[in-house]
Amino acid sequence: MHPALLVDDIIHAILQNVTSSAEDMRNIAMTCSTLSVPALNMLWSEQSHLAPLIMCLPKHTWIVGESDYTIRSNLQNFSDTAPPLPMHWERARLNASRIRRLLPISDANWYSEYTSPMKPHISRRVLQQLFKLFPPAWLICRSCVQTSGCFANSFRPGLETLLFDVPPGVQERKVEQLFDALLAEAPGLQRLSISAARFTIPPSLVKLPKLKQLSIDGINVCLAMQNITNIQHSCRLDTLMLTLYGTSNDVDNPPSGDLPLELRTLKHLILAANNLPLCTSFLHQVTTPHLSSIHISYSTPARPTEITAFIESLSMSCQTFASLEKISMAGDSYQRPGPDCHSILPSHIFRPLLKFRRLSTVIFSDIGIYDLDDAFIDDVAVAWPNLCELEFASHRPGTSNDVTFAAMLSLASRCRSLRILHLTFDGTQLPTLPHTQDGNQELWPTQTALQELNVGHSRVSEEARVPYFLATVFPNLDVFTWHGMFGVSHGGTKALEEALEQLEDLRDTEGEDTDDFL
Repeated sequence: MHPALLVDDIIHAILQNVTSSAEDMRNIAMTCSTLSVPALNMLWSEQSHLAPLIMCLPKHTWIVGESDYTIRSNLQNFSDTAPPLPMHWERARLNASRIRRLLPISDANWYSEYTSPMKPHISRRVLQQLFKLFPPAWLICRSCVQTSGCFANSFRPGLETLLFDVPPGVQERKVEQLFDALLAEAPGLQRLSISAARFTIPPSLVKLPKLKQLSIDGINVCLAMQNITNIQHSCRLDTLMLTLYGTSNDVDNPPSGDLPLELRTLKHLILAANNLPLCTSFLHQVTTPHLSSIHISYSTPARPTEITAFIESLSMSCQTFASLEKISMAGDSYQRPGPDCHSILPSHIFRPLLKFRRLSTVIFSDIGIYDLDDAFIDDVAVAWPNLCELEFASHRPGTSNDVTFAAMLSLASRCRSLRILHLTFDGTQLPTLPHTQDGNQELWPTQTALQELNVGHSRVSEEARVPYFLATVFPNLDVFTWHGMFGVSHGGTKALEEALEQLEDLRDTEGEDTDDFL
């Protein structure tokens, strides 16, 4: 054997080149004892189900159905002849100890992602039969945890990531047993994702010493305070992802008399809900002094008053205004607003965000029709000097827009780190050039960072000379798009197409002084 194979780093580098092929990794594992252990560790490190573990047992103990591709027991019970021996279980236990990430594959994606070759499911009956006679220590809570139709029962001290479903009707006692088992069997767990119809976090969750990321799909907003109480003392939790459920009654009658609970280690918050007030209600109940990023998504169109209430609740939750760097809100523009839902969003709704001086990413996508003005855009350039991405995106064109082409140029040239901008403006008039202190006119300073510009539903005309200003002020602009560029048209489409053609022509004539065109 070559001495190079005695160096762990070299072996790791070799194996990294074959991680995409399970067959190649198996072949390497069978070459020699030196490569076998690290190759098997990498081969087993991430699994989507427990079928491979069951298939470690003798082939005569299980069978794969031809029609539904489900693993079933091939024995009436394990008191029959030739049951799995301790050595067979030891092999399964050894491979289970190598699993670091246990991720579910949804039934919807099963056939599209795993068609060649198709991987089998595990039936509940075969697990019940196997575990009844041979319940090893690493098989726990088999009636509680479900991943992709199979029951996830394998937790090892090295397990770092776990995603599972809690089926309807499971008793809370079973869930508590699961978390107790996690604490005992997987103390190194860092990322945990739970999907449940209705879920209450047991107090034992906070005892997981290394938990950093928690995702729960199934939090009832009326139980939010109880759940937050159980996680606020988690010493390392920095990412929280919640899908909230509830009714208008839950929002209109929040818990009273309770002080907001502090999530002192939280840096990233992702909330999804059917409507925005559910997210607002959650923020009313917490303070997040070190929050760095927040992402909100909802499906029911929100009224301006609801958006205003959310932004105000965010300001209350992040009272120091010192840490927030990214905010993203996404609605569903394809939902028809109700008759009393006026979605015109003027600048003053967004002004409270100017308190957050460290914002670098601000994205509002399809939450309404924006009616911004130059004064707000000018204040944005002052409040967020480190801005990298700014998007006020909407599928619906506004009835008016007071942001001028000059204000857009000023914003992008003053924010020297701005790379992505999505903003609708009025580009029908030649922009007034800025003036120096001595009163002379000059162009906006060249900004080399801007690479992507989406002008939304902007109106442009030849008189405004949009392509020439863009070519001069933003020499590295690589993407120039607008809403409707790929099929949905509006009145200004032809003018924007002509502007793009002129911009591309200018790009093809690099070296010419574009000032001559102005």
